[in-house]
Amino acid sequence: MAETRLRIQLKPDDDLPLIAQHIVNSTNNRAPLIAHFRDVLQKTYAHNAYHAILAKTNVKCLWTTNYDTLLEEAFRSHFKVTVRASDESISRGGRVSDIEVVKMHGCIEQSGANDLVVTQEDYEDFFEQRPATAHRLRQDLVDRQFLFIGYSYADSNIRNIVVEARRLGRRGLRQHYIVLRREKVGTKEEVAAKQARQDLWLSDLSRVGIAACQIDDFSELESILQGIALRSRGKTVFVTGSHERDVTGATSHPRSVGELLAEQEGLVLLDGQSTGTGRDVTSAYMERCLRNRVDVLHRLRLFSNPYAANPSFSNDPALLPALQEWRAPLMRSAQVAIVYHGGMGTVAEVELAKDVGCRILPVPEREGDLPTRLLEDSAISAALAAADPAYLAKARNYSVSPEDVVACVVKTIAP
Repeated sequence: MAETRLRIQLKPDDDLPLIAQHIVNSTNNRAPLIAHFRDVLQKTYAHNAYHAILAKTNVKCLWTTNYDTLLEEAFRSHFKVTVRASDESISRGGRVSDIEVVKMHGCIEQSGANDLVVTQEDYEDFFEQRPATAHRLRQDLVDRQFLFIGYSYADSNIRNIVVEARRLGRRGLRQHYIVLRREKVGTKEEVAAKQARQDLWLSDLSRVGIAACQIDDFSELESILQGIALRSRGKTVFVTGSHERDVTGATSHPRSVGELLAEQEGLVLLDGQSTGTGRDVTSAYMERCLRNRVDVLHRLRLFSNPYAANPSFSNDPALLPALQEWRAPLMRSAQVAIVYHGGMGTVAEVELAKDVGCRILPVPEREGDLPTRLLEDSAISAALAAADPAYLAKARNYSVSPEDVVACVVKTIAP
């Protein structure tokens, strides 16, 4: 019997699960369709700008309806990722690593042909066939805030989620958000009709606790995600520098910075268990909080440091990989990294901070020190020039005061 091929010209607003259902119905066999998906999705693809930005957010859990592995791969450059793509993996639970990715419709690498949610029938039977995933979705809709990206009012992927939001509405859902593009394709009359339908859908979403942010072009999404990535870290600051601080005439600088940071309402200091510069800042910060009768438990967060076990470890190059691994969660939690002069450990922390999108604030104190070299980085100097040009000028003249540092933090940090 000759092989039957079905060719369909797809349009952007087509109901893809329904089309997949027609394809499966025509052959009474879903294997060829899934094999095609595997052939396409298991090729090597580069991460786009959105993957890179998402990997810099300080979130612990991401839900995706995509089958590909690009999202978890973007995080794996610095973090350990737990992927849950089946009811079995969700039911099993267990310790979550740095990041948890829940693939509610299955994974092209992990799921069998019958375990991918592809056809209209799969969507209709989702809550019956995937009870553990459905339960987890319900729980997360109550316990977490969702930001939905990449969906439209015609997208079947989001229908199940909206249905659950409606069912859970009486339980006091958290506020959720969705970002989507305004309708622009078609004639003036077609666009107006599509936009009217979209507006009605958004009105209905607001009824179940999902607020909308509409954009005119997808290019706006990148800047939105950049802002979200920073704000997801909170008003957080990390200070790094030498374990054996010895800068003539500036020995009180870190302590003064710590005291002034403690005066900033709502600011959280990240303690990396470092000696020298980091300990000076943290000690002064805690002392000022205690004197001001501020609850330091809400203003200080502790992160483990392999060097803290023995001071001699700070000069051991063999421990740098361990430092980078342990420091990744810290840097992903920090909006601003204040950098004093330091050795190889400080350099490693700064490189990681740059990789995960921290805002770098160098504090140069003498010619040739690490902060001075950082000012030669065009990205760092440009960001400082935009946030606080006066600070940049003082930094280049080695005349930065503790007050200047904290003032620049205030101007730099996102609320």
